Amino acid sequence: MQQIPSLDHDGLDHRSPGRFLLALVGKQKAATLWGAFTSAVWMTSQALLPATIGLAIDRGVAGGDLGEVVWWSAAVLLLGIVRALTGIAFYRHSIITRTVSASLITRMVTRQITRLGAALHRQKDVDSLIATSTSDNVAIGVGLLYAGRIVGAVSAMAAVTVAILMVSVPLGLLVLVVVPVLSGLSSLLLRPLHSNQDAYRDLQGQLAGRAVDIASGLRVLRGVGGERKFAARFRADSLRLRTADAEVARAEADFEAARVLVPGLITVIVTYAAARFALDQQLTIGQLIAFYGFATFLTLPLADFMEGMSQVTRAMVAARRVTTLLNIPVEVEEAAAAAVPAPRTRNETHLADPASGLDVAPSTFMAVACADPADADLLARRLARFEAPGESAPSGEPWASLPLSAVRARILLCTNGDRFFTGTLREELALGRSVGAADIEAALETASAADIVAPLPEGLDSPMTGRGRTFSGGQLQRLRLTRALLAGADFTVFVEPTDAVDAYTEYRIAENLERFHGAHEEGRSAVVFTVSPLLLQRAHRVAYVEDGRVVAAGTHEELLESHAAYRTLVARDETAPVRP
Repeated sequence: MQQIPSLDHDGLDHRSPGRFLLALVGKQKAATLWGAFTSAVWMTSQALLPATIGLAIDRGVAGGDLGEVVWWSAAVLLLGIVRALTGIAFYRHSIITRTVSASLITRMVTRQITRLGAALHRQKDVDSLIATSTSDNVAIGVGLLYAGRIVGAVSAMAAVTVAILMVSVPLGLLVLVVVPVLSGLSSLLLRPLHSNQDAYRDLQGQLAGRAVDIASGLRVLRGVGGERKFAARFRADSLRLRTADAEVARAEADFEAARVLVPGLITVIVTYAAARFALDQQLTIGQLIAFYGFATFLTLPLADFMEGMSQVTRAMVAARRVTTLLNIPVEVEEAAAAAVPAPRTRNETHLADPASGLDVAPSTFMAVACADPADADLLARRLARFEAPGESAPSGEPWASLPLSAVRARILLCTNGDRFFTGTLREELALGRSVGAADIEAALETASAADIVAPLPEGLDSPMTGRGRTFSGGQLQRLRLTRALLAGADFTVFVEPTDAVDAYTEYRIAENLERFHGAHEEGRSAVVFTVSPLLLQRAHRVAYVEDGRVVAAGTHEELLESHAAYRTLVARDETAPVRP
C-alpha cells in the first residue's frame, strides 16, 4: 500500500488540519503578506484617529492656535484617506484569497477522488464527500479571509495600547490586563462551538447523502412501496440535524453575546478610568476625548478578532474533513511506465490473479462462479487492479508492475453500480470517442439492447436524463454491456451483468457473447463473474472458486458432472452431496 504523501501536487502539507491551513496560506505568500500589511495599516490608521483628534483639541482648540487646528485636521484627513484606500485594498485581497483558496481545495479534493477511483466508496462515506465538496472549501476560504482581519485587529489593539501607554502608564497597564483577560474568557466558548459544528457537519453530510439516495432511487422505491420507510428515515435524520443545529445556534449565540459584551465592558472600564483621571487633573480634555475614542474604537478590532476566531474555528472543522479525505492512502501503487515492458499483443496476453489461481486466456469468454458472492467482487477488483494483486501474473505478464494508465486502457471493470451521466445516449455509450453508427448497432445487438433504442423518438441522440433513471434496471444493464463492448478493452471483467434481465434476454446475451469472443479477431476477452446457468453453459471455460481460490476449472458440463458443490451452487441441486 502506498504511503500517505506529506505533500500534494500543489505543494500543500495535509498531514494535519493546522499544517494544511498554514500551507494554504504559504501557497499565497505574496497575497498573504499584502493582506496582512493592508489589514494592519487599515486598522492602525483608524486606531490613531482618536489620538490625533485629542491632539487637535489640546494643542489647537484649547490653546487657541489655528495653525495647530489646521495641521492636526489635515492629519485626521490623511488618516481617513489611508484608512479608506487600505480598507478597499484589504477587502479586495480578502475576496481574491477566499476564492483562490476554495479553488485550490476543490482541485486537491478532485485530484484525490480521481486518484482513489473506485476505492473511494469503501474508504470514505459519500455523505462526507458531499459536504467536503460543497461547503468545506467555502468555510476554509472564509476562515482565511478572517485570518487577515485577525492580524489587523491585533495590530490595531497593539497600536491603541502603545498610544495609551504614551499618555498614561496606569491606563495603558489597565488595558494590557483587561483586554487579554476578557478575550481569554470569551475564547472558552470556542470549544463547545467547535465540537457542535463538527457534529452538525457530520449529520449534514449524512442527510445530504440520504437525500441523494432517495432522489436517485425514487422510482424504484415507489415500485416496491418503500418511499414511506425512507421518508420516515429522512424525517428522523432531519430531526437529529435540527437538534444539532439548535446546539450550534446555542453555542453561536453564547459566543455572539460575548462578542458584544466584552468590547462594551472594555469601553466602560477604560472610559470610567479615564474620566476619574481627568477629574483628578491627571488628563487633559483632549486626552479624555482620545481615551474615549480609544475605548470606543476597541470594540471594532475586538469584534473582528472574536468573529475571526469563530470563522477560523469553522475553517479548522472543515480542514479536518478535507485532510481526512486527502490522507486516504491509494491502495494500488502507481508504477513508473519506463520501469517495465508493456504486455505483448492481445493474442498473446493472459490475465491472471496469482492469489486465487485464476488465469484468463486471450480471445475467450470465461465465466467464474464463486461460492461466496463477496469473492466475486474482490476477484474482479483484483483482476482490474482496483485491489493490489501482490505479485506478477504466472504467465509472465507484468500487469502488477504496469502504471495504472496502461492497465486502465486494457482492462475494464464493469459492475452494476456503474453510472451514466447527463448527455445523449450516443455520447454515453461511446464515452466521447468517435465511434461509427455501425459499431454502435453491432454492440447493441450483442448486448440485446437494440429494442431499447428503437422506440426512442431521437434514437441514439435521445437525452440520457437523470443518470438513466428513465430506463429500467434490466435496460440499464444492457446499456452498460453495450458501453463496455464499445470500449474495446483487451479484457472486460463483468460482475453479474444480467441478473436484472429476463431469462430469454439473458440467453440471447450469453449466446451473443460466446459468438463475439469466439470469433473476434482482435483477441478480446470477457470474464463474467456469475452463477447464472445460462451464462455458464455458454462460456468457453468456467472456473469454480471456493474460499477465494479456484478449486475446479473446465466447461460447465464437465463441472456439473465432476463437482457436486458446483452443481449445488449453479443447478440448485440441494440433494447432491457436498464435497468435503
